Amino acid sequence: MDTAESTRSRIINAAIAMMEEGGESAVRLGVIAENLGIKEPSIYHHFKNRIDLVNAAYVEWYWQCLKTDIPVEAMMALVDTKEDYVKAIRKTMEWSYQPARHGSRSVRLSVIGAALRNPELATAINEINRTFLATVTTSVEFAQNKGWLRADLDPKALAYWLHGQINGRAIAEMDPGQVDLAQWDIVSFEAVLGFLFSPAK
Repeated sequence: MDTAESTRSRIINAAIAMMEEGGESAVRLGVIAENLGIKEPSIYHHFKNRIDLVNAAYVEWYWQCLKTDIPVEAMMALVDTKEDYVKAIRKTMEWSYQPARHGSRSVRLSVIGAALRNPELATAINEINRTFLATVTTSVEFAQNKGWLRADLDPKALAYWLHGQINGRAIAEMDPGQVDLAQWDIVSFEAVLGFLFSPAK
């Protein structure tokens, strides 16, 4: 017999699957209950209402996409010099820009879009971003303390900007054939690396 937590997770994952197929309007509690072999009132044991379930699904979906990104702590463990740091940034960007990562970027933009209209969801997504981007902020501070990176840049603002810059690739990907994505990558590398390592203003 499933534990309450595993039932809750199964309900959330079923909602995510529906959202992947047809957006949040596709989430149907009766269909979820039938597919999972539970009674519909059981869903209300875990969620106040449909909106509560949709919010929980958005939060989990967003977190699942971030968890597959390269852990910054693991990357920084291999960094001993400025050259290592530059290589680590480049490798992280190359990995993030892979075509296989398009789905994750798209999900993040979808969830962010939903959160802009939903204060409760925004609170949860902001908390995830704070946790995730704290490690990026720490890596920026580390590089600044070593003298590898411009010291005049706010580490937290830089971490958030880098996250947005990576997610922004989805805009070019949304219009296939319009933008040469290899050229987009070149522009991105030049912009990020040139900006980070340019002289302080």
